[in-house]
Amino acid sequence: MKNVVFCEFVVLLFCTACDPVTIAFGGTALVGATAVRNQEGVSGSVSDTKLQSKVNHALFKEDKELFDKVELSVKHGMVVVIGYVDEMSQHDRIMEIVKGVGGIEEVYDEIKVQEPPHASDIAADSSITSRVKSSLLFDGNVSSLNYDITTVKGVVYICGTAQSKYERDVVLNHARTTSGVNKVVAYIKLGDKSKGNN
Repeated sequence: MKNVVFCEFVVLLFCTACDPVTIAFGGTALVGATAVRNQEGVSGSVSDTKLQSKVNHALFKEDKELFDKVELSVKHGMVVVIGYVDEMSQHDRIMEIVKGVGGIEEVYDEIKVQEPPHASDIAADSSITSRVKSSLLFDGNVSSLNYDITTVKGVVYICGTAQSKYERDVVLNHARTTSGVNKVVAYIKLGDKSKGNN
């Protein structure tokens, strides 16, 4: 797993203190130029990178086979575990390992007991992810660094923080209207600046 027709649009919006979102992408120059628009700034991006490394290390250390079966989407302390496993016991073991890693605010389970993606799926998924990221980057209504995008089997997973309900809707619209997307699963929380916005 590591690295066409729009059928269904599913958005999971969880309300805690906010609503649920996705991860940063791009080089250091991009991060430096747009840090002002990143919900948690450069330090937040570094923390997410460290958290993702911690989870990956824990999985690899415990079971390399299980490590190879999952992808992670990490943003603002949220971790979405995406994968395809052979049996439920593998699913349970992966989630046990991930939940044992310190520093995670929320863990979302997107592991399925199904056949993993084929090579052709992986290439198509990579293209979808690139196009969604590009559309967010060039939309002036979106703080693109606040989102992590992962695509598996045509399903786009979005994790991150929106500055307003409007921005969240714009992000979801970009994802659902991208060619080749079958479904969108979003964990997008609303940031402090969204208070009072409708």
